[in-house]
Amino acid sequence: MNKQDLQKVLWDINEESISALPADFIIQRILSYGGLFLAVKAIHEYGNLAVKQVFETMKPTSIPARKYYYIKNFLLI
Repeated sequence: MNKQDLQKVLWDINEESISALPADFIIQRILSYGGLFLAVKAIHEYGNLAVKQVFETMKPTSIPARKYYYIKNFLLI
């Protein structure tokens, strides 16, 4: 995943610090603030299991309802 894509969801973090962030934090930000394109890229980058584990630990209210439904029922099967 390139830094331009990550900068969209990590707007408040310096570009130099992004590589030091834990994968769970990046996945959570992608699921909360990114679009479905970034969610698919996260699955390719970090694996379906890692994204699913982070998704299951997140509160449903931290993701817009329509995106939560789509990710839960279609993307992370």
